[in-house]
Amino acid sequence: MLNRRFLRVKALQEIYAYHQSGSANLPLAERHLLEEVDDLYKLFVYQLAFWVEVKQFAERRIEENRNKHFPTEEDLNPNLKFVNNRILNVLEGNKSLLALEDKYKINFADSREDFIRSFFNRLVEYPEYQEYMTNGKDSFGDDRSFLASVIDTYMADDDLLFDYYSDRDLSFNSDFQVAIFLLWKFINEMPASFGVDSPMPPLFKADDEDKDFVVKLFEKTILHAGEYRELVNANISNWGYDRLALMDKILIFMALTEFTEFHLIPVKVTINEYIEISKFYSTPDSRRFVNGMLDKLALLLKEDGKIVKKGIGLIDK
Repeated sequence: MLNRRFLRVKALQEIYAYHQSGSANLPLAERHLLEEVDDLYKLFVYQLAFWVEVKQFAERRIEENRNKHFPTEEDLNPNLKFVNNRILNVLEGNKSLLALEDKYKINFADSREDFIRSFFNRLVEYPEYQEYMTNGKDSFGDDRSFLASVIDTYMADDDLLFDYYSDRDLSFNSDFQVAIFLLWKFINEMPASFGVDSPMPPLFKADDEDKDFVVKLFEKTILHAGEYRELVNANISNWGYDRLALMDKILIFMALTEFTEFHLIPVKVTINEYIEISKFYSTPDSRRFVNGMLDKLALLLKEDGKIVKKGIGLIDK
């Protein structure tokens, strides 16, 4: 479910918090890391459950309109395309999703009806919704395309939605954008064969390879911080080590951990990953600095025999 970049970001956030807190309790910090990763998955599940709730609200509104004292023709014969959306209907009855909602105690019964109504009222004004409801198409692909488009175009910038989740759990603040992407990816890649008995994607791969990756990355980066500090300090040019942003130091330290501890990850992949992450989590100048330092340190570590990569295509020529 979570790819390696998301796991690197979670490790980065927790290593930063560890250093800022001044804590020396590494086992406790590791547990907190896994809890934070689980919270991201929990928010993804929340988002799926929220869409089902919106669909159920639309059904209630249709029924209320039908029961008016003086219903219109539209009230009596409403457009049912949204409430019949195949993806929303299968999610509503999906056993795996229902089990996750139970596990995370997700229940919208205590939600303010006006909030759900507000979201639905915004939804029906979107051009994508209006086109979907009137395009005459009736297919799984059309249902999927509509949901993916709305999620991609509007949800990440929906401040009311962000505030709604923040009120439920403060840990959701830092994960909101990532959870929206996970939601979009899941919907966009959902096969037509997905049904009520289909399993939801797990947080980690079944063999726990990714779980081991993020825990080891977190642990080794902290344990070798002193060694990495000396290495960077000895090779920095025209800039004092103490003037470096803490985030830049952590990005470099994490990359050094991948260079030396993860023998199946190519050096170029590691460098590219941390350059990309630096664009979003550090200063505007960090990209060039991180790139230059990692190129330099990778060469030094190779010369010292401290970088050993295994497997076809993983050894730089």
